[in-house]
Amino acid sequence: MSATGESGDPVSIIDMRKRWYAESSIHQRGEQTTKKLALAATIATLGTPIFAGGPTIVAADPMPAAAPAPAATHDWSGPYAGLSYGRTSADITFNTSGFFDFENGNTAGIYGGYLFQRGSLVYGGELAYGKVSDTFVPGFGGDDEIDRALDLKARVGFAANRALFYGVLGYSQFQYVEPPTREFKLDGMAYGLGAELALGSRFVLGLEYLSRDGSGAANDDPTVTGDAKLNTLSLRVGLSF
Repeated sequence: MSATGESGDPVSIIDMRKRWYAESSIHQRGEQTTKKLALAATIATLGTPIFAGGPTIVAADPMPAAAPAPAATHDWSGPYAGLSYGRTSADITFNTSGFFDFENGNTAGIYGGYLFQRGSLVYGGELAYGKVSDTFVPGFGGDDEIDRALDLKARVGFAANRALFYGVLGYSQFQYVEPPTREFKLDGMAYGLGAELALGSRFVLGLEYLSRDGSGAANDDPTVTGDAKLNTLSLRVGLSF
């Protein structure tokens, strides 16, 4: 069979099919090209942030640093004992002969006590004994002197970790000797201030000022009395248990 084309020439059915297939192929390739262009434009649009600077990366929150362990707080409670050495000053007033000032001397002693602690509050008691030397009245020949002191003290203070600041209130006995036989046994109130520093867990270094007011009568004549003051500033080295 044949048909007449636009130019009037006869066209076979086979030629018409070939032309239709050719036109369909061209049309399909055009549609595919259009789709590819559209897809490329879409990818370019979606990919613009990537090529413009890339996606925003959110960093993970850092792990919190572990809190440092709290520093160990020194415990002031418990028994303690130690040695002391310091300087003295003193004076005495006799009811029969008036006021006399002593030469400054030295004192060396031992002490022991027990402390309790409640928070920063530290309190307790202490017993101390001191040997006094070179504390005499000028003009009396140098052989008269205060020769010893015994102190019973209450201590109350506040701790700042390894440092302790405290006050003292107590009772003291001390003795003034006038050779060959006269002695005055003096007793009364004691009061003072001190500070200590813990060196490690057991050793303690301290400084204490103590003032003692004592009065008493002569052993060989009770009508002769004396009112005395004995002051000491002592360096203390102790050990807690």
